[in-house]
Amino acid sequence: MRFKYVFLLSFFCVIILSCTDKKPVSQAQAASVQQEDSVPVKKGDSVKVAKKQPLTYKILVPFAYRFCNPDTLINKNWVELYKDGKDYYVGKARYSIQKKEDECVGGMTPHLSGKRNTILFVNQLPVNLGKVKTADVEISDTTFLVPGTTSSFTFAGKHYKLEAKAQGEDVYKNYTLLLNGERICREAEVDGAYFRLLFAGDLDGDGKLDLVLSLPLHYENLRVVLFLSSCAPPGLQIGKAAEIVDDFSC
Repeated sequence: MRFKYVFLLSFFCVIILSCTDKKPVSQAQAASVQQEDSVPVKKGDSVKVAKKQPLTYKILVPFAYRFCNPDTLINKNWVELYKDGKDYYVGKARYSIQKKEDECVGGMTPHLSGKRNTILFVNQLPVNLGKVKTADVEISDTTFLVPGTTSSFTFAGKHYKLEAKAQGEDVYKNYTLLLNGERICREAEVDGAYFRLLFAGDLDGDGKLDLVLSLPLHYENLRVVLFLSSCAPPGLQIGKAAEIVDDFSC
C-alpha cells in the first residue's frame, strides 16, 4: 500500500472550491444561497437586502470509499450527470449505498452506486434538469489523455484542443493539461496513471465549456475534478469547482 497517499487522504476526502467569478451566470444567481442583512434607511426604519452568495459545489462518483462516508454527504437534493446512449443528462440523483467487505483494509466500506450510467453526483447545478449540451468528442473508459497527445473537439461553434504534456515514463513529472494553450492542471508527479476526460459540455447553464476530468496522482488513486466556466478566474476559460479524492491501494 502506498502509505504516503493514505495518510494524506485521511485528512481530506472532499475538497470544495467555491466559485469566485464576479459575474456569475443568471442561473447561478437564481440558485445562490440568500442571506439577509438589515441596512438602515433612516432612524427607526430599516430595509431587508438579500445578498447573493456564490455556489459551493460538492461532488461524488460511484466508488467503494475508504476515507469518505457518502452517507453523510449525498441526499435526495443532489443531482447526477449520467450518460444514456450517446447523450448526457442531468437528473435527480438515483443511488444506493451498501456496506461491503474490503479485504485490503480488513473491514467494511461504503459502496456508492448509481442506478444509471452515472458520471458524477453533484450537490447542486444551475443548469436545468434534462439533456445537456455536449462537445463533439468521443469519450470512453479507454480514452486517456496520454502525455504527448491532443484531444480536439468543438463546442458551441468554438474549436478546442485539450493537450497533455509530461516528462519521463511510468512516473510522470509535471503532468500538465492545456486547454487551447491555457494550463488548467499541472501535477508535479503522477505514478503509473493517466488523466482522462469524463465529460465536456455545459453544466452551469452559461453556454460555455465545462469539463469533468479524472486526474489520479497514482495508479491506485481516485481523483475526479469538476471544472466550470462560471468558476474561472478573471481572463481564463475555466476554473476548478470541486474535486473528490479517495484510495483503493492494497
